[in-house]
Amino acid sequence: MSRKPETGLLVLRVAMGIIFLLHGSMKLFGGRESFVREMLAMVGWDMPNVLLTLVAIVETLGGLALMLGLFARLAGLVLAVEMVVAVALFHLGQGFFIVAIPNVPLAYGFEYHVALVGGLICIALGGPGAGALQEKIRSPSASASMPGGSVEGGRPETGP
Repeated sequence: MSRKPETGLLVLRVAMGIIFLLHGSMKLFGGRESFVREMLAMVGWDMPNVLLTLVAIVETLGGLALMLGLFARLAGLVLAVEMVVAVALFHLGQGFFIVAIPNVPLAYGFEYHVALVGGLICIALGGPGAGALQEKIRSPSASASMPGGSVEGGRPETGP
């Protein structure tokens, strides 16, 4: 069985992109924006509406960038930093697990965020993988001038 790291990065990139696109869109266009606004106000942020909008835009555009494979490394890094900030501000004090027990308030632990940050760091370090739009719009002269010739999945070719 041959290894296909570029295909693995593609699957990871698209999955992460869907998650962030939908979470950001929900905050922008309705859904849980009041919940997020309340959380921002709860930690004492003076402008929860501005911060909510900023977070929603970052998640929506970052998710779209990941799905398309445009600036995927940068999007992965920015979204990973956003998730670390979210954990530090809101989730760290609620433990690791996301727990739903009958008659007990839902605990929003940070286990989900750890998985997201891990995937986003893989994209930031490994590149967008196969099928990235950025590779398709890159000019042939730019690819030819890079060491190792053409670039696939964000890494120079190393052999046949």
